[in-house]
Amino acid sequence: MGEEEMDRKRHNYSERGSGCLGSWPLDRFGMVAVVVLMFVVVMGALNARPPSADAALRIRSFGGAATSADGRRLTQAGAHPDVTTTIEFETRQTEIFPGFETPQATESAKSILIDLPPGLVGAPALFDQCSEEQLTGGVQAISTICPVGSQVGVLTPSGIYGSMGAFPLYNMEPPTGRPGMFAANIIGAVVKIIPGVRADGGYRIAADVGDTSQGLNLSAVTVTLWGVPADPSHDAERTGTLPPQSARVPLMTNPTRCTGAAVVTRMRADSWETPGVFDTASFDRDFDGEPTIVTGCDKLAFDPLMTAQPSARKSRAPTGLDVTLEVPQSQNPDGFATAHLKSAELTLPDGMRVNPAQAGGLGACTSDEIALGSDNDSTCPENSKIGSISLHTPLIEDTLTGDVFLAKQRDNKFGSLIALYIVARGPGLLVKLPGNVTLDPVTGRVHVLFDDNPEIPFDTLKVSLNTGPRAPLSLPKTCGTATTTAVLTPWSGTAPVTLTSSFQVSYDGNGAPCPAEPFAPTFNAGMANPVGGADSVFTLGVARTDQDAELGGVSVNMPRGLLARIASVSLCSDGQAAAGTCGDDSKIGNVTTAAGAGSNPFSLPGRVYITGPYKGAPFGLSIVVPAVAGPFDLGTVVVRAAIFVDRTTAELRIVSDPLPSILEGIPLQIRLVEVKVDRPGFTFNPTNCSASRVGGQISSLQGAIANVASRFQVGNCSALPFTPKMTLKVGAKGKLTAGRRTPLDVTIQMSRAQANQRSVQVTLPLAINARLDVVNKRRACTLEQFRADRCPMSVGNASVVTPLLRDPLKGPAYFVYTPARRLPDLVIRLRGQVDFDLVGKVTLDGLKLRTTFDTVPDVPFSKFRLTLASGDRNGPVGLTRNACLPATRRALKADVAFIAQNGKRLSQSKTISVSGCGKATARGRSRRSSRSRRAAKK
Repeated sequence: MGEEEMDRKRHNYSERGSGCLGSWPLDRFGMVAVVVLMFVVVMGALNARPPSADAALRIRSFGGAATSADGRRLTQAGAHPDVTTTIEFETRQTEIFPGFETPQATESAKSILIDLPPGLVGAPALFDQCSEEQLTGGVQAISTICPVGSQVGVLTPSGIYGSMGAFPLYNMEPPTGRPGMFAANIIGAVVKIIPGVRADGGYRIAADVGDTSQGLNLSAVTVTLWGVPADPSHDAERTGTLPPQSARVPLMTNPTRCTGAAVVTRMRADSWETPGVFDTASFDRDFDGEPTIVTGCDKLAFDPLMTAQPSARKSRAPTGLDVTLEVPQSQNPDGFATAHLKSAELTLPDGMRVNPAQAGGLGACTSDEIALGSDNDSTCPENSKIGSISLHTPLIEDTLTGDVFLAKQRDNKFGSLIALYIVARGPGLLVKLPGNVTLDPVTGRVHVLFDDNPEIPFDTLKVSLNTGPRAPLSLPKTCGTATTTAVLTPWSGTAPVTLTSSFQVSYDGNGAPCPAEPFAPTFNAGMANPVGGADSVFTLGVARTDQDAELGGVSVNMPRGLLARIASVSLCSDGQAAAGTCGDDSKIGNVTTAAGAGSNPFSLPGRVYITGPYKGAPFGLSIVVPAVAGPFDLGTVVVRAAIFVDRTTAELRIVSDPLPSILEGIPLQIRLVEVKVDRPGFTFNPTNCSASRVGGQISSLQGAIANVASRFQVGNCSALPFTPKMTLKVGAKGKLTAGRRTPLDVTIQMSRAQANQRSVQVTLPLAINARLDVVNKRRACTLEQFRADRCPMSVGNASVVTPLLRDPLKGPAYFVYTPARRLPDLVIRLRGQVDFDLVGKVTLDGLKLRTTFDTVPDVPFSKFRLTLASGDRNGPVGLTRNACLPATRRALKADVAFIAQNGKRLSQSKTISVSGCGKATARGRSRRSSRSRRAAKK
């Protein structure tokens, strides 16, 4: 058959209806011709010389064009062009019959893969479909009975005999797991083109012409997909007459991004002889040599809609969030498509914040697991899923569905604390999008940005974040209107569109107004073993409800006698305490902090350390909580506290620094702080069983104050023994005669595990009296002077040894004038690791001098010593008789009365020993003794 005859037959094809093969009518002559052609093709393929060893499939040329129905170049963004692609392979002269050579591809094409420019898309879901049975259902399976409305273009192959004519290209029923398929029946050889979206190529539409028939021996192929398949301009190439109901809707659509640069189409192909060895090619100019640019983006519409609604409405409650974006798509074949969405930035309502409670059981997805930029499916762990997604695109029938995953901190595209991954799946489609989440470091307001989104149209996108007590967000604490703002930017480069969506927040979720912010935190504290004087674990807890104002700080007043053995631990240095790096030798307990909204706040364990001086207090606490919550690591949170010791009662007052309220933009919403001081042998109970309380003040972030208290009482104090020992000594050499000022030394010793002192009273004998030039209001120090440590005259000194402290407390004694009493008080100013002022009330019982220390703190000590001075100017006591005389010695007895903290009493008459009587006095005593013995003999 001559070439002119073949051309005539091809022309006649366009005038015939369905049932055509290529351009040939299937009459008897046509059937004979087909059989002859098939024989020639097969025999030629069998007789063709095998390729030489150095032969390989090579692409000679690769080109294309986007044209209007009348064949003109069409660069308008969003327009619906006919898209034509032509591939030519390198050929060589091959003898297929003896003496007859023809050009033949160096190797037989196997797979041809074409990547369209980003944004150039097709929508086969809008058209009729042909089944594979229909595609090969014609005569001898070499023609089709596909519906006319399923034809969407033409495919023109060339083989060893040149062009084989234009064959109809049909929209097929997609194979399982594929978004679509086009196919042509070329004389019984089916060529399939399977489109997809390449996640590793910027989400380009990719066409896979897989496993082409080796018998075709293609040397070239041209594929044209019609922009508007039902357009009458294609009737001449159609296999029949379209039914009246066929809609004139677009198949192909130009990109909606105008950069001024040419867009690039790429391809690669391998052969049956050397599979997997690909040659590549690309083009960025059309058949006429014009750059394949996109123009006119300013003409594109972009009118999106947005709604954002929470799953809860109750103030402060944990909540999910449903965000829906709608981008209405135009299907006007004579108009332009809607611009594709480039970026979506959402700003959640003020006060809607990340909920720390979500961290319980939460995981995170690593960059390797999400595998962005690849066609591999994600392997994000199930526990990193925080929501779901559905996406509908006009390109396919099915809705894409998938999940929202939390990205691993810092191990994400943005290197950020929080990032999200959207993973949507459909038949043959996989979309993986990263979104960056930024948090206002002061308010915690949430901003979410998904940028550089795929240039693929969609009409509806819905993201639903998880609901329940561990939902990822929490609602504002204030009632009223809460508004989400979205800024949506199209790829067209036109102005962004700002949208808002609002909802109402109420106190109960049903419309009740919010009252003034309550602040009624609960407080409990106590000792686990409430036995007087016993060692015990001390616990303290502060908690609030969701509706309460957030915790700001804690101040605790301990009951008298509830103390700790500071000497048993090492005090952490200030630098380590501030850094949260104290050692175990300073650890005294543990802390649990619960954070987040809802019924299941997330608990964080921590440690409590004792420190040296802090903020004017003798001791402090370093409360260290590693802020590791689920997949989040916010570093180490350190809260310092000062431990003050009352100077007159030894009561402890612990004042914390402000509690942290936000870390890296994540509001902590602290719900519970529970401290447990459980170091063995550290804290112990009072020895006074009177009812008391652990009191304090809790402040809110807004400055509200809640006065709190927890009843405190220990028992079995009466079982504690009380056996104090006191010794008194008077005198010194030259200080023993009548009228002389004399030193007075008083020592009290206590054994371990006894009730502590509450009161000590000493009444001196008449032989020792007060020197009123010292013990008087006029010479006494004023309270102001004492408090300023400017008393002009000390009357003695004292020291006390306590097992609670590393070193003894020491200090001077002063007479301090108190307006309420006749005589000044004897105040001992003890200083050391703590400051303490011990007050003794000085009175006269008749002519006897009495001093009563009736405010002795419930503190154990092993030894107390007071020495009164004997100087001429500051000696407070003197002798009325010679202390070395036997009669005086016999009269030197002090009346001593002790009262224990448990109520036990002990009264004694204690002999005051005399120091400083010389040897002469001793000889005098001896002579008097001899005279007494002689007189007795007479």
